[in-house]
Amino acid sequence: MMTIRRKTGTEKSCGLVRKFAGVSAVLLLSVFSTTTFAQDEVRYSWFEISYIGQDVSRTGSQVSFADPLEPQLVEIDATDGDGIKFRGSIGTWHNLYAFFDFASSDIDVTSLVTVISSGLEVAGQDEFDFTTIRGGIGLRFPLTYKMDIYGEISYDSLDMDFGSLVGEDFDTDAQDIGGALGIRAIVGSDLELRAWGRYTNVGDVDLNISAGSLDADTLFGVGFGYEIVRGLSITGDYESGEFSSWNLGFRLDLSED
Repeated sequence: MMTIRRKTGTEKSCGLVRKFAGVSAVLLLSVFSTTTFAQDEVRYSWFEISYIGQDVSRTGSQVSFADPLEPQLVEIDATDGDGIKFRGSIGTWHNLYAFFDFASSDIDVTSLVTVISSGLEVAGQDEFDFTTIRGGIGLRFPLTYKMDIYGEISYDSLDMDFGSLVGEDFDTDAQDIGGALGIRAIVGSDLELRAWGRYTNVGDVDLNISAGSLDADTLFGVGFGYEIVRGLSITGDYESGEFSSWNLGFRLDLSED
């Protein structure tokens, strides 16, 4: 029996917009209720919320034997989706800092269930939850007052929650180690530019295997931050890899004194 969707696409999209607008309003209010400062150096204490778009572009097929008398072939095609991203960084001791990165998206998926014995086909559309988490420590190496290179070691998590149509299991959930190298620079007094390369052991997935098989991936990204008022920036990034993504949102700088 086909599963019933927990929410419609419209309901989920409206929910994401409401969440993004709500937290964005909190950030804006925080700017005017706390002491802020000019973006005159690379900072490592901040909090960010973004709208994120992700491209999964994965297909998979499995045979379900939930009913031994009527085995069924399940084929899925996952494309792209959108969601919310939270991330932040806290400057700690000298050039060390701690960071976290959480993204949750609703990815569009089409499905085709075929009863092998009769050839009967049932098509459907749904969404699945795609969640990634990174957390770890980094070390900055100042090149100039306004330019740093940095290295990070992270603990990465990837979770793809497809649910089940007729007893198959495409769900994938794993954690492993990752790392990154990058550069950040302040141009003038308002604009930050950044670029990085990142390696993760949980960056790709094979959906033709029950419960999924995760592989490593190397990703490359570029981004910017533009300070619109003291302490608050519009920020955006694009990262290319097996699962490419982009995000656009707001960053609130925190005091490092």
